[in-house]
Amino acid sequence: MFGASADPYLQKGEWLFGTAARGLRSHDHYNGTVEQVQRQDNQTYVINKQYALDLSGAYAVTRRFSLALAVPLVRASWSIPLPVSSTGERSEQNAQGLGDVTVTGRYWMFNPEVHQRGNLSLGLGLKAPTGKYDVTDTYPDRTGTNPQDKAVDQSIQLGDGGWGAVVEINGFKRIGRFSYYGSGTYLINPRDTNGTPSLVVGLSPGGVITPAQQARAENSVPDQYVLRTGLAFALGKSPFAAALGLRMEGLPRYDLIGDSHGFRRPGYETFAEPGVYYSRGGDTWSLNVPIALKRNRRPDPYTGNLGDATFPNHIYLVSFTHRFGATAGAPPSNDSSGSGPAPVAGTAAACAQPSFDSSPGAP
Repeated sequence: MFGASADPYLQKGEWLFGTAARGLRSHDHYNGTVEQVQRQDNQTYVINKQYALDLSGAYAVTRRFSLALAVPLVRASWSIPLPVSSTGERSEQNAQGLGDVTVTGRYWMFNPEVHQRGNLSLGLGLKAPTGKYDVTDTYPDRTGTNPQDKAVDQSIQLGDGGWGAVVEINGFKRIGRFSYYGSGTYLINPRDTNGTPSLVVGLSPGGVITPAQQARAENSVPDQYVLRTGLAFALGKSPFAAALGLRMEGLPRYDLIGDSHGFRRPGYETFAEPGVYYSRGGDTWSLNVPIALKRNRRPDPYTGNLGDATFPNHIYLVSFTHRFGATAGAPPSNDSSGSGPAPVAGTAAACAQPSFDSSPGAP
């Protein structure tokens, strides 16, 4: 929150409603950290578009402990010329609907009444497989013929088909008019594969694959993570604030718990993340535009298959939060320094689908 009397904590009995929109377009291919410029030159690149609207609510059970619910709505598309050549007609797959819902409890480690200028919160949540993980659409095989209704690409499936545990850490420290912040979210998915045929099967004529491709015939249920850190600062005594940070989104080669078989796209992308915020009363608006710094499509687990993947050059993140319903007589903030933004319990977003996908042109 921001402003001359900003309180970084929810009061007992207070609610926080939030809505956040995320949009991106991926089309630049990478193998490891090397850009595959020939995909652009040959006009055989994938276009992956992902849009999500997250609806969330948090309730402060006490000054230190809150419960939060996050409900994502997703719309996405994935397209490539088929056959995979400069003369192929671009074929598009689409998916839209409810994603995987998350419930999270968060606890401030230090007493908020004493630690107004810095604290650390830990969170533990449950991710339910409410998103459809076997969405289908009609598209041809890699020869550009025989269009049939088949499972869409893994990167645009609405869910991953597994129950998961979400582990979070969030912290901030105010120094003068500046706030240093950091957060990490890791989604643990113990399930191995979900039974949905992968794009390897979808693009194979007649759905027939070779023995060497059998290991990638079903979609994996991978772990995911998001890391953020940076510096935020108030712009004078205005209701505006700005931030500059670093962001990292990724999908590991191997899961923390359970096996890691099936079709997955391990890798990560790092971003510079500038942002601007506006706060008035209990309302806060924000705009962040992470700008790509480094992309790395890591080898597949077990087989070491290099593959390739498309990564976005930037992401658009827009959010709005509203605080209301504080318990009568709850203690007001004792901070009047105007020191800029600090996290509010319950605002950390659940781990999202990483912003990259892979190309069927890679084995």
